[in-house]
Amino acid sequence: MNKLALALGTFDGLHRGHINVLNETKKLVESGFTPSVLLFDCHPQKAISGISPPLLITNEDKENFVREMGLNPVPVSFGDIRDLSPEEFVRDILIEKLGAGAVVSGENFRFGKNGCGDSKVLCTLCEKYGIIYKTAESVTFDGELISATRIRNALKNGDIERVNAMLGRNFSYDFLVVEGNKIGKKFFGFPTINQRFPADFIDLKHGVYASQTLVDGELFPSVTNFGNHPTVGETEVQSETCILGFDGDLYYRRIRVELLSFLRSEKKFNSAEELRAQIDIDSKKAAELFSGNK
Repeated sequence: MNKLALALGTFDGLHRGHINVLNETKKLVESGFTPSVLLFDCHPQKAISGISPPLLITNEDKENFVREMGLNPVPVSFGDIRDLSPEEFVRDILIEKLGAGAVVSGENFRFGKNGCGDSKVLCTLCEKYGIIYKTAESVTFDGELISATRIRNALKNGDIERVNAMLGRNFSYDFLVVEGNKIGKKFFGFPTINQRFPADFIDLKHGVYASQTLVDGELFPSVTNFGNHPTVGETEVQSETCILGFDGDLYYRRIRVELLSFLRSEKKFNSAEELRAQIDIDSKKAAELFSGNK
């Protein structure tokens, strides 16, 4: 069996910097290694302090994304390694337990108890134990390093174009479609899908987004409202998406919605007619952005 080439990192957003690490790991297949990614069961801060930064991607999506890139996900409980010294982590976990023959990390990678090890320490330990070590270059956007923190801040500001540029793909989610109040169909003549975010997932800026929705392998232009829909008196925050050109039953299915642009803030309209007119405007903008995105 081939030894593993392991990509190391938190991978809490799978942004372009993380993708660089994965791509460098994939290159090692030419040297006979099996390209793989070490994936923690939770964010390190969750294991250390009990509080995690809001998630940008679910663990399931992360594993699927890694597989689609051609790498093998290797799940590890962060609680099992949090108190190990850098040398114990390399020797006991990477080499003895997982069978790594090569590792790849970003330039800012930290590991070991209290993050006491860095990429230089990792390089020294790899040399000591006779395994290959490679560093993937960091990636910048607008002159600054891309990070999950920058992406979270951009999402909170509704700056979807910057988010997607830093991710290298459209920000998306595919949570279960649940039953709503059916107001869209009843009063406005169009069906919508309602999706609720898990408590640990990122809370988006409330408002209306141009989006695109994947249904059975086909992308449709769509308009997504994230918030509590003040005009119709909703109190629960959720994602509600009108899929343009689609009219079918998607209840209790996981449907992927990709955000393209923030159109406007959420507001309370004086009448259903005002809301209907605004939805028509939003739909036209979304259709235009969808055509440009294709």
